[in-house]
Amino acid sequence: MRRSWSLLIVILLLAGISYGVMSFIDNRKFVTTDNAYTTGDIITVSSQLDDIIMWLGGEEGDYVEAGQALIRLDGGAPKNNLSRAKSDLARIVQEVAKLKQKVERRKAEVVQWQASHKLARNESERRQKLAKRGMVSKEEADIAVLHLEEVTASLATARQRLSEARIEAGDMPIAEHPKVRHAVAWAAGGQAYVNKTTIIAPVSGHIAKRFVSAGDIIKTGKPLFQLVQLDKVWVEANFKETKLRDLRIGQPVEITSDLYGEDVAYHGAVAGTGTGTGAAFSLLPAQNATGNWLKIVQRVPVRIELSDDTVKEYPLPIGSSLHVTIDTSDQEGLRLSKAPVSKPVDVSSVYSYWREGTREMAQQVIDENLPKQ
Repeated sequence: MRRSWSLLIVILLLAGISYGVMSFIDNRKFVTTDNAYTTGDIITVSSQLDDIIMWLGGEEGDYVEAGQALIRLDGGAPKNNLSRAKSDLARIVQEVAKLKQKVERRKAEVVQWQASHKLARNESERRQKLAKRGMVSKEEADIAVLHLEEVTASLATARQRLSEARIEAGDMPIAEHPKVRHAVAWAAGGQAYVNKTTIIAPVSGHIAKRFVSAGDIIKTGKPLFQLVQLDKVWVEANFKETKLRDLRIGQPVEITSDLYGEDVAYHGAVAGTGTGTGAAFSLLPAQNATGNWLKIVQRVPVRIELSDDTVKEYPLPIGSSLHVTIDTSDQEGLRLSKAPVSKPVDVSSVYSYWREGTREMAQQVIDENLPKQ
């Protein structure tokens, strides 16, 4: 009986040692840190105009869609500038129309002088023939020749004026004339500035900060709002450099937060490692080449992309404290990414409203000032 108990104890000890060894071996495949935080893009919305806020359409914590109006400005100065630009466009259209009419007038003058030249040439030839027969005096024949030379010179002058008028007026339609196109550009720019008096959200997200109130006078570039996309956050985990030896891009990650506890687990993958330690990019980097240097284990930021939709159900505010565990078993990945960004961020379509109505406005001004047929 005693031998059986001894054997059982030995078996349990061996099992415990085996389990401990296996756990130790398995744990070597994982690296963990609680020096990890949620981070993401903080988009600052500002104005391109100096103006006064007349309307405010968002508060901190509100969700806004891309393109949604956040602020409307008074727009007095841009509207005045647009009015002047439209007046200049109208005046230049009329001036170019006059140049086109001048061409027609010069054409008529050339036709008139061509008729006079034909008449003078016939008269000169007739006088020359009569002079040879003695039917008119030589003086009359010379006067006819001189008159032909004067008309010829006047015809050349008329043709030169026609050429100059064509250069000024151009062969293109009035709307395509360089002066008109220049004025259209100014008017379109004026319309764009009027459109910019409505300040919109460039992306969909939550308003994190509001720096202004209705009635405030703002300056160009002053921050007005800050937006955060809580469904597009990522994790920045700061690992000790001694734990990065087996780290590779694409390795799976399990994340828990202090906010929701261990009951809510997020999953992700290593997206990249930092290109420097936190100390290297600090405001006052350490000067290690000093006589009193002490070696300190540095931390390197590791970017982790969330790969599931848990963050949509359990959103993580920017700066939330996290616990990160990376499984380093797979050693096939790269240490640093060598591929360019495949999905660049483009918000140009959101700001296309700046150009809305510019063509129509300019064309309307042109049509109203073209000469009536």
